[in-house]
Amino acid sequence: MKFYLRALSYFRPDLGKIVLSLALMGISVLAGLLQAYPLAILLDSVFGQVKEPSDVIYRAFFAVAPGDPLGQVMAVAVAVLLLKLVQELLSMAQTFLNTRIGYNGSMRVRCDLFRKLQELSLAYHKSQPQGDAIYRLSYDTFGFQTILNVATQTLLVSSVTLLIMVFIMVSKSWQLTLVALSITPLLLWTTKIYAKVLKTKSLEAKEFDTQLTTAIQRSVATIGLVQAFGREADEYQRFHTTVRQSVGAYLRMHWQEMVYWLFVGGIFGVGTAAIVGYGGYMVWRDQVQARPPLLEQGFTVGSLYIFVNYFLSQLYAPLNRLSTMAAAVAGGVAGAQRVFEVLDRDPVIRDAPDAVHLPRQPRALTLDDVSFEYRPGQKVLDGVACAIQPGQMVAFVGSSGVGKTTLLNLLPRFYDPTGGSIRLDQHDLRKIRIRDLRRHIALVLQETVVLPASVAENIAYGRPNSTDAQILAAAQLAGAHEFIEKLPAKYEEEISEQGQNLSGGQKQRISIARALLTEAPIIIMDEPTSALDPHHEQLIIQTLKRLKGQRTIILVSHRLSTVADCDQIFVMDEGRIVERGEHDELVAARGLYYSMAKHQMRIEEPA
Repeated sequence: MKFYLRALSYFRPDLGKIVLSLALMGISVLAGLLQAYPLAILLDSVFGQVKEPSDVIYRAFFAVAPGDPLGQVMAVAVAVLLLKLVQELLSMAQTFLNTRIGYNGSMRVRCDLFRKLQELSLAYHKSQPQGDAIYRLSYDTFGFQTILNVATQTLLVSSVTLLIMVFIMVSKSWQLTLVALSITPLLLWTTKIYAKVLKTKSLEAKEFDTQLTTAIQRSVATIGLVQAFGREADEYQRFHTTVRQSVGAYLRMHWQEMVYWLFVGGIFGVGTAAIVGYGGYMVWRDQVQARPPLLEQGFTVGSLYIFVNYFLSQLYAPLNRLSTMAAAVAGGVAGAQRVFEVLDRDPVIRDAPDAVHLPRQPRALTLDDVSFEYRPGQKVLDGVACAIQPGQMVAFVGSSGVGKTTLLNLLPRFYDPTGGSIRLDQHDLRKIRIRDLRRHIALVLQETVVLPASVAENIAYGRPNSTDAQILAAAQLAGAHEFIEKLPAKYEEEISEQGQNLSGGQKQRISIARALLTEAPIIIMDEPTSALDPHHEQLIIQTLKRLKGQRTIILVSHRLSTVADCDQIFVMDEGRIVERGEHDELVAARGLYYSMAKHQMRIEEPA
């Protein structure tokens, strides 16, 4: 019950609309229930022998109908038309209102899920395929709408409808009512058996659908790689296998549904046969065998028609919805469960209860015996310690895999250290509000990210209120202005998805301009010149020199020419800082840095 209440809580802001929808639905159902009466009146009183009916609805009709039989036939026709029109109009209004309520709730679920996905750590996102998040946001969120529909239309409306119909049927014949409802235990037993099966098959189908979404996303994202290595046929085969598995899962689910509905249809067939058989016997007993016929006191053809009509077109629907409620909600529950799986995840990286507000300003950055491991027992960083003063330009260098990029990911708290601490001034990063911490830092990632928007919007992403002059200045500092001016629309040029209309170097210069435009006192650059030619590398180096002393700059680079002018260079090996100092000091020390510089910068051995 707690699960369902939580799912329905997303519709609480639309409670007034829900009440109105239920009211409209109730009136519509009442109009539907009355539709059996005009023909019953026609059979019993206009064409039959029941001239002084005891039924209150019969009496209400004759109170307003003409006295002659032909006029009464016309009145019956008008009643049929009016009841049908009222039902359809109310049903249309209710359907529109219910659809709006459903989409409003789905919107709230999607917003909550999207917000949660943004809060979750990089560790979570790297462990999950992108298609999984896309599927949960796009499709699983509709499960909440299914739960609402089942709760309102099935549980509430169908229950009330069933009670009203049973009351009317009992007033006609309690014996035949018992016959009509005798199939209920069998329906409930069948539903109990198949509800579990359908829920399992629905979850299985959704998992395969997630894999299909992931396959599509990956194939589009890696199309260049696929074509470059001629793997089109292999990727098609992989995609075909995934599609076939998804189709197979849905076919298995639909097969179980068809078997289920076959059983349900058979059960209702038995019920209909029992009503027609026993009801026909009652009509024969009271109207044919009895002499004289019992008329008002007996069971009439009109009464049998009401029973058959209610059972086939009225009782069938609510009783079927109630009996199949668990099966009907199975898909919605499966989707909602998958959404709650994400919503209930611990974000790991979150504000501490006593996190402090930290205004943005230049601050000292201290790493104190920092260790980190992605998997227990496998340290990526081990006892890293250093101090970086405001305005300094420092670099972390070393061969691939020594932990440089991991160290940079700790600074904006994409991950937290598993040992030691990192501080801004004297504040542990884990005690600073995440939003405040990240406003101190601007990132230039090794994997350059550009958005499908204009060049200007990409540069101003970290500071959207920037002026054109500020954007221009940042682009010039990053060495991007020259190539931007050559684009057809210049700064208004639209960048395609994943920046496919730009070169790698152009994307990286835009990324650097984006970081420079922010007012962050600390700029972190992971391989800022790796995709640049020597000319533009020199432009970036000159930019870094100009920024030196104005902002704290932290570099990770394999190109030692980029870091030669740094105030401090930290040489890493196997997750530790093994050397530190300025360029000339490290070269003179003839250690690991000297070995790297000798190959890159052509430093000659002393005679």
